[in-house]
Amino acid sequence: MSIHHSSIIHPDAKLGADVKIGPFCTVGADVVLGDRVELVSNVVIDGKTKIGDDSIIYPFAVLGVMAQDLKHKDPDSMTGLKIGKRCRIREFATIHSGTPASTGTEVGNDCQIMVSSHIGHDCKLGNSIVLSNLAQLAGHVEVEDNVIISGFSAVHQFCRIGRNAFVAPMSGVGFDVPPYTIFEGKPATYRTINKVGLLRHGFTNEDLHAVHKVYAAVFAKDQAGNFASNLKKVRKEVHGNKYALDALDFIENRSKRGAHKGLLEREDEA
Repeated sequence: MSIHHSSIIHPDAKLGADVKIGPFCTVGADVVLGDRVELVSNVVIDGKTKIGDDSIIYPFAVLGVMAQDLKHKDPDSMTGLKIGKRCRIREFATIHSGTPASTGTEVGNDCQIMVSSHIGHDCKLGNSIVLSNLAQLAGHVEVEDNVIISGFSAVHQFCRIGRNAFVAPMSGVGFDVPPYTIFEGKPATYRTINKVGLLRHGFTNEDLHAVHKVYAAVFAKDQAGNFASNLKKVRKEVHGNKYALDALDFIENRSKRGAHKGLLEREDEA
């Protein structure tokens, strides 16, 4: 273990094997650092924060401090932050503790949180996620595996972003982003499927075709009250493809703030 003499480590903090802590870091009483975690310098970690093995935190990152949710004023009520293994938290990134509204803020394994990005209270992030420079997640956002959120993008609270999605630079996400898609703009809207990203993750041409068929039905410009029937039809056409079925499951079950929800509700009323 290597700890620079200028850093302040609370005696109750739990440090794993071969931890490296550089100059001018502050580590609070309830912090748990896994094996081989490195704090480069000028890092602040507080609250009930747990960081997984082999993660590295770069200068001026602030992790686990009290949430900015004004409903909760007691620091002791915060539910903490959990960061997985092999994560890279870059300069000036901020990740806040969860509130009593959830079990805590969570970031999965192998995530890259780039310069000046922010993850708000009670967010739940999966594995292998990239937040590019200045990407901003408000509270209670859920991000599934293998998502890339490009620089200067902002995500509204309580939104969900499906796996393998790509949010283009400078986008304003106010609704859920379905899996395997590219969303872009202010407000962010569907452009096409994330073909390049999907090919990188081993999707076949058959998979791409099935997923594209789902979203051609979902975002067809001539819906005219046919949304539910279009979904029923496309389900039969892609019944054997797990990715297309996952996209349908997101739309019908996991999405809470999807742009398509109003269409579903209107058709239910009809």
